[in-house]
Amino acid sequence: MIQSRLAIAAAASTLVLAGCQYFSGSDAVAPKAPSAADAPVSVVAPQIVPGAPEETTEVTEPAEACVLLDSRDWSAWINKMPGPGAVPTVHVTGKVDVRTGGYRFEWKEGPLDRSAVPALRLKLLPIIPDGMATQAITTEEVKYEAPALSTGYSRVIVSCGTLTLAEITDIMDVQ
Repeated sequence: MIQSRLAIAAAASTLVLAGCQYFSGSDAVAPKAPSAADAPVSVVAPQIVPGAPEETTEVTEPAEACVLLDSRDWSAWINKMPGPGAVPTVHVTGKVDVRTGGYRFEWKEGPLDRSAVPALRLKLLPIIPDGMATQAITTEEVKYEAPALSTGYSRVIVSCGTLTLAEITDIMDVQ
C-alpha cells in the first residue's frame, strides 16, 4: 500500500515538474497554438446588379414613453359661430402634470376614421425644457385649436406616447 502511494506521489511530482518548464523564471514562453483570429481575412466587394430592386430593412422605432405624470379635466367642442369669414374650429383642452416647469406642448393630428361621424385622434407632444426649470411637479393647461375637418366628431382621442390620456365622447357644438 505504501508503494502505491509512493508511485502516485512520484507520478504527480513528475507532472508538476513537467508543467513548470515553461514557468521556471526564464523568458521561455509556451508556444501559442494558432487560432481562427490569426487566419488571413479576405474581403469581397458586394455585387451590384443594374435594375435589381434594392434591399431595404424596416427599422422600427422604440415605443415612445410619455413623460406626463397625470392628466385630467379634458373637454372638446366645435365652435360654429356664424359671421363673415367664420370657419368652424375644434377646441380640446385639458390639464397635465409634468415633473418640472417650463414644458412646451405641440399637437400632432392622426388619421380620421372613414365613418359618417369620424373620431379625431390627437397626439400630445411634450417638449422637455432647455436650461433651468422649476424642480417641482407642475400642472400645465394644454389647448388644441384647429379648423374642423368634419361637421362633427363621434369622439376625440388624446394620446401621449403609447398611452391614451382621454377619450372624449361629449363634444358640444357652440353656435
